[in-house]
Amino acid sequence: MNLLLMQTEYVPLLVAVGIALLITVAIVLGAKLLSQNRIRYSKKDCLLTELEKRYYKEFTEILGSRYIVLPQINLATVINKETPGFRSELFRNIDFGVFDKNLTPLLLIEINDPSHNREDRIERDESVRKICKKARLPLVTFWTKDGINRQMFISEFRKYL
Repeated sequence: MNLLLMQTEYVPLLVAVGIALLITVAIVLGAKLLSQNRIRYSKKDCLLTELEKRYYKEFTEILGSRYIVLPQINLATVINKETPGFRSELFRNIDFGVFDKNLTPLLLIEINDPSHNREDRIERDESVRKICKKARLPLVTFWTKDGINRQMFISEFRKYL
C-alpha cells in the first residue's frame, strides 16, 4: 500500500512536467511556423544580370547561326551521373551553355567575377571543372577583369567548336 501512495503522490508532478513539455513543443513549433510565414519570395526582373546580358549578346553574335547559346544551365540537365548515389554535386548552375541545333551540349561557359577568388568559390569551381572533365564536356572560364573581349572569345570557342 505504501508503494501505491508513493506512485500517486508523483502523479501531479508528472502531469505538470507533461503539460510544460507540451507547452514548450507548441511554442517551438509555433515559432517555426511563424518564421516560415515571414520568408518572402519575389520574381526576378530578369534571368540575367546586366553584365551577363552583355556577355550573352556577344556570345550569340559570335556563335550566331551555327549554335544555340542558353543561359543558366544546371549541370544536372547536361551531365548524367552514371554511378549510384545522390546527384547533389550536379545541382550547380553554369552561366552559359553552347548547343548544336539538336540541343546537344558542346561547351559550357563560366563568367567569373572577383567573388570567385573566395575559398568557397574556388572549391566550387574546381569541383565543377572536375565534373565537366569527367563528363568530357569542355568548360571555358572568362574573367570579368578581362572585359568583353571578342577576339579572346573567338579564340577559345575555336578550340572546342
